[in-house]
Amino acid sequence: MLIYDTEKKGEKPIYEYIYECIKRDIHSGNLKSGEKLPSRRQMALDNGIAEITVANAYSQLVTEGYIESREKRGYFVSSDMDCVCSGTGNGSVGEKKTCDLKGELCEPNAGTPDASVINLTDASLPEETFPFDTWSRIARKVFTEDRSACIRTPEARGLSELRQAIAGYLERARGFSADPDHIIVGPGCEYLSNTLLQLIGGSAMVAVEDPGYMCICKVYEFSGHKCLHIPIDENGLITEGLAESNVKMIHVSPSHHFPTGCVMSAARRASLVSWARENGAWIVEDDYDSEFRFEGKPVPPIAASDPDRVIYMNTFTRTLSPSLRVAYMVLPDELYDIYSKRMDFVSGTVSTSEQLTLASFISDGYYERHLNRMRNFYRKRKKAIFEELEGSGLSEFFDCEGDGSGMTFMLRGKLPFDDKRFIAGIGEKGLALNSLDEYCYKERVYSPVRYVVNFGSLTEEQFAHAAETMCEVMRNCLCLR
Repeated sequence: MLIYDTEKKGEKPIYEYIYECIKRDIHSGNLKSGEKLPSRRQMALDNGIAEITVANAYSQLVTEGYIESREKRGYFVSSDMDCVCSGTGNGSVGEKKTCDLKGELCEPNAGTPDASVINLTDASLPEETFPFDTWSRIARKVFTEDRSACIRTPEARGLSELRQAIAGYLERARGFSADPDHIIVGPGCEYLSNTLLQLIGGSAMVAVEDPGYMCICKVYEFSGHKCLHIPIDENGLITEGLAESNVKMIHVSPSHHFPTGCVMSAARRASLVSWARENGAWIVEDDYDSEFRFEGKPVPPIAASDPDRVIYMNTFTRTLSPSLRVAYMVLPDELYDIYSKRMDFVSGTVSTSEQLTLASFISDGYYERHLNRMRNFYRKRKKAIFEELEGSGLSEFFDCEGDGSGMTFMLRGKLPFDDKRFIAGIGEKGLALNSLDEYCYKERVYSPVRYVVNFGSLTEEQFAHAAETMCEVMRNCLCLR
């Protein structure tokens, strides 16, 4: 039994106090390597606190490696904690243990995030998924062996080493033969999209998917280009509306649409390519989230079979970190010639050291091993979240929609309910959630109502609490017939 005096927490949130108490007991040896901790429910009952408070404390300890969650068995002190324990504890297994946080071993965790809001719209990634050790080792090697290169002005298109590494990866993983000279590296897809506008020239009309990624539309419109919003259905972009348009470039995500997750059908892909060829138009293929397909084989990119009118685009923000502002596009021959004449004079926009580190990370095989680990990580997390969806009773009110890939899925309402009241109700209880309507450019009301859930940074404990809260609020929002 673990009992802590929460009256001594001071100004700290209770979850942070509990986290620090357990951490101190591990350091002092009161909690031994391999020792089982009370369940979240039991810990909450023993200390007179909410279960979500315990879940947040346990989650932080798991993140830092002090404890580990074992499927269907509970939480245990990590097996390698002997190396950090002082062995001076005076407790024993089964004895009530207390903590007043006065000892020297207890260090406040200033970096612990505020757990008061569970953000189901957050597209960030968990800290534990970034390969810090490997990345820092490669970075040190780069700064030691390539000092002169690190301080040179980056090439406009990106370093040759990185472009060659990306070309090799595309050949192996996406079946796409890309000329390294045609690869352009930049600090994000928004930057590269703006570069494309300079290449097609004038105020040409561009098109985007509706619903879709709102930021891209803003980039196009703020650059003075008229933007046509084309609806999608379960088969992807509805291409019929393009025939009578003056669109010169269209931005699509055929392998995994954001935010619905649908895959563009083969017929729609063929129709899109045919339209581009007949009208001298360009297709920007945003290969968003393509690396995280959990069921079946990866969907081949359009650029692999029709490279003449397709600009392939991807980023490392979803696979490594949003803070790593590195994206790339592969230009067809015609656009590459224009780029070489008009824009090859500018300086590169991504630091040389970062490009060299990423190039080595890819070329030495670390990137693909990292992706394999991350696919397993997110597959298990998604499975656990879906199981929680069933077990919590949320499945009484919502069905899940998704194609088995990516780090988003949708909750589709089963019963008539007051959408505005539901969103306001969960907001009051600390949950942030977006409806699919919020990703539409034109006003549209989806029926039944759908909500988009980003689960990349969501722990199983957080979703369990979110599901419980949504069930509670939904019971008060059902529309009586």
